[in-house]
This record gives sequence, structure tokens and C-alpha cells, in this order.
Amino acid sequence: VVHDTGSTNLWITSDLCNAGPCVQKGRHRYNHSASETYKDPGASRDLTIQFGTGKIVGRQGKDDIRVGPYLVKGQVFGMIRAQEGGIFEQVKLEGILGLGFPAMSANGATPFFDNMIQQHSLDRMEFSFYFSLDHPSANAIFWGGVHPQFYEGSIEYFPVTDPYYWATDLVSFRIGHEELLTGPRAAPLEGDRARWAFADRPKAIVDSGTTFFTAQGQLFVQVMERLREAKCADVTDESHPAIAFTLVNAAGQRREFAFTSGQYMLPDGERCVAAFMRIEVPPEHGPAMILGEVFLRYYYSVFDRGDGTPEKARIGLA
Repeated sequence: VVHDTGSTNLWITSDLCNAGPCVQKGRHRYNHSASETYKDPGASRDLTIQFGTGKIVGRQGKDDIRVGPYLVKGQVFGMIRAQEGGIFEQVKLEGILGLGFPAMSANGATPFFDNMIQQHSLDRMEFSFYFSLDHPSANAIFWGGVHPQFYEGSIEYFPVTDPYYWATDLVSFRIGHEELLTGPRAAPLEGDRARWAFADRPKAIVDSGTTFFTAQGQLFVQVMERLREAKCADVTDESHPAIAFTLVNAAGQRREFAFTSGQYMLPDGERCVAAFMRIEVPPEHGPAMILGEVFLRYYYSVFDRGDGTPEKARIGLA
């Protein structure tokens, strides 16, 4: 099951799915007719959720859900009936645990983490992620706090400024010394670069369910023109300079997060490609760039709901 900060609903592969990736050997399906605690949520209807790399379809159910030692009672969730997209063939995916905000929830279902908050399951209303650089099997999520053994230094917090996604203000994005994106807190761009400077305040979405960095529209085109696929042996700091995202922390200070070509160029045989993909964020929540797993491999991340309300949410990075 993917723990996904970029979506909100809980989805579980179910006995309603009778064809496609869900029935492949070695995959498990939830059988709602065999559960003594299953309930029909009443206004049950089909849901369709489109992700960046696929789509899932199913209907709502209601049951007690256990994740590790934590039990949430009466959780409304989607019982997957169909999976569309190559990602489901490539990855043994049996569910998605959305950890986004209630504003994103389909059919108004209370999200899993909000139910944890309301049912007082945790000492602290937060969860955190550790992504290993070398061993994906060592990846971990920590409920109700942080684990100091998995990060160095102190945790720096950034306010969530659009509690639909775990999104904070993105002041600028640059490749080398060239700034390709600027927000209202940065100096305006001039000339040719103004074509992809945004009038609205851009966002950086911290998303555990997306693998790469993302950009949208013309910005994505410009990124890929500058960070072209190349033989890994030919990639240098000159041909593929560092990229940098500038955010604003809770104290109002700018903080730059830079990545070298060795971090953002990924090998595919003898060739290397930039860890960027194109995702169009809905206009009412964009423009935005997503900081996915390739970002989170280098930073321990904390998703803090403060007093439980979305308006007090913040993102911690160390």
C-alpha cells in the first residue's frame, strides 16, 4: 500500500476486481463479504480517481482499518474494481492510503488521518517519512512523531499555504544561474524568461506518492530542453548544472534546496535522464511543482497538522 501525501482517499484492492493487474499471482484482495465489521456506507456510489500515471475505479465501503498497531474504526474507503495504467502492471500495488487534506476528499469521506485525529489515535497529530537512498526496503513512515535516528540536524518547518495538497510557497526555481520560475516574493523576470513566470504565487507540493520532480506547461518544456538525456559518462556540472528550489520557512526566511546532476539525473543503462515528469496541477491549486520521492530521499520529512485543523498544518524538513 502506497502512503500518499498527494491524495486523500483510502483505496484497497477488493474482491470486486476480477480482471487486470489486481488478479495477478501473489497479489491480495480485500473480501468485503468475509469481513464481520464491514458496513455499507449508505450513499455508496462509484468513484473514479485520476492520478498522474493511472486511474482507479470502484465503489465505497466502510470498515475498521488497521495500519500497523493503529486501528481506525468506521473508515469509509474505496474498494478498487478496476485499475488502469501501466503503473499497476509494473508495481505490486494493493492500495493507496491518501494522507492529503479533507478538501481533496472524493464524496466528502473523512480521510484516514483525520479519523486518527478525531479518534485520538496518536500522541501528536503528525507523521513523518524516511526514504533510503540505497535500500527501498528500508523506507519507513512514523506515526505520531519523528525518529531522530533517521535524520541529522534540526527540523525546519514550512507553512502549508494551500491545505488541499501539502503545498508551500515556491519563491523560485532555477537551473544553474538561470531562474525559470519566480513568484511575487521574488524579483520579476524580464524578456524571454517572462513567458513561464507565473502571475499567481507558485506552490511546491511535497508528495510521497510521486516518484520524480514535476513541472507543468511551458516550464516543463524548458526544463527538459536544458536537462537533456545524455550518456551518463558525458554528464558534467557544466552540461547539467545544479537545480534549486527556494521556499519560505515559518519564520519568513528563504531556504534553498539544491540538487546536483548526480542527484537528479537517473541512469537507464548507459544513458541518464532527468528525474522530471509533466503533471498539470488543477488551476485553482497551481501553478505548482511537485517534490516527489527523488527529493524526499535526501530530506527527512514531517507532515504536521498542529492542532488538527488544516489551517495550522506545516511541513518539516531535515
